[in-house]
Amino acid sequence: VALCDVSAESLEQTRALCTRAAPAGTRISTHEADVSDESQVIGFRDAVLDVHETDHIHLLFNNAGIGAVVSFLLDDREAWEKTFAVCWDGVYYCSRAFVPLLVASPEGHLVNTSSVNGFWASLGPQSAHSAYSSAKFAVKGFTEALINDFRINAPHVGVSLVMPGHIGTSIVINSGRILGREPKE
Repeated sequence: VALCDVSAESLEQTRALCTRAAPAGTRISTHEADVSDESQVIGFRDAVLDVHETDHIHLLFNNAGIGAVVSFLLDDREAWEKTFAVCWDGVYYCSRAFVPLLVASPEGHLVNTSSVNGFWASLGPQSAHSAYSSAKFAVKGFTEALINDFRINAPHVGVSLVMPGHIGTSIVINSGRILGREPKE
């Protein structure tokens, strides 16, 4: 199991959860990387190959996101682009880096996490949510397109799309930190 996050603290929390739940002897590695930066994703992939002494993987979970309420019209361009980059580019860059390793395995599976906001682009009539929603629509469309692409070109690799609704995580607090905004309670 190879874990990636921008937060060392979150990585250690997740590692502890994995260690408690995993069968004895499971190798768990952690890697600090920003999935919105392709060079860091490539470094993550190379570290995984080295640490796990492998040339293929069986599972890839693309599950990165920052859930900022960002308006295309009112918020600064940097916040909008960072939100879109983490939520969409992270899936794209990790897929480009790791899918060849899935294809190299005897069987594999790609799981991309979108959001209920990939079905509707609103948190309600008083909240602009354009960056996050646009990115989650992109993840949904990309994954649906890959189902057929893999069926034709890599039939031993499956593809799934996860579209969760609200889940009680610290995404809002973490998103505020990443975007340089005061975290909310």
